[in-house]
Amino acid sequence: MQKKSRWLAFAALLLCAVMLSGCYSAYRAARDERSLGTQMDDAKRAANIKYALLADDTVKGLDISVSVYNGTAYLIGIVKQDLQREVAVAHAKAEEGVISVKTYLLNVNDKTLGESVDDTALAAKIRTKLIKAEDFESTQVKIESVLGHVVLLGIVDSAADRDRAIAIARSVEGVKKVKSFIVIQ
Repeated sequence: MQKKSRWLAFAALLLCAVMLSGCYSAYRAARDERSLGTQMDDAKRAANIKYALLADDTVKGLDISVSVYNGTAYLIGIVKQDLQREVAVAHAKAEEGVISVKTYLLNVNDKTLGESVDDTALAAKIRTKLIKAEDFESTQVKIESVLGHVVLLGIVDSAADRDRAIAIARSVEGVKKVKSFIVIQ
């Protein structure tokens, strides 16, 4: 019964994401450094990994964000114990076409979870600053925020673009730490 509930939650989440991201996704896909086929393969891999995390009772699948770029899976979020991290990584490695797995999974306890950090607002502030930055393709950078820790993902043209995105993220009030998984292509 619990697996059915997770599947329904995942399906509803996926449907909402598709509906809300229509135009922006088309623009982002056109600006992406990867071919459309690679983007689709990566999206399928990410969805399969997310489904596996949601279906596994060991892992709190809703606490982990999954992204895949050029076959590298990125798991970002929170875990309460090392076993959850190990299981999440195992699911990602088991996905066909995944070349490597990189993680930014914070070990938390109930006290840490009680910290007041609005990660959505923090990510929005960073996104706004990236959009306002001149001569910078902000759509190339995905922003994840976990308890004030910001993780940047994506593919950019140069080290200068990567460094600029990191500097912008660090300049936002409330950011505790910035981790970059930005790839230069």
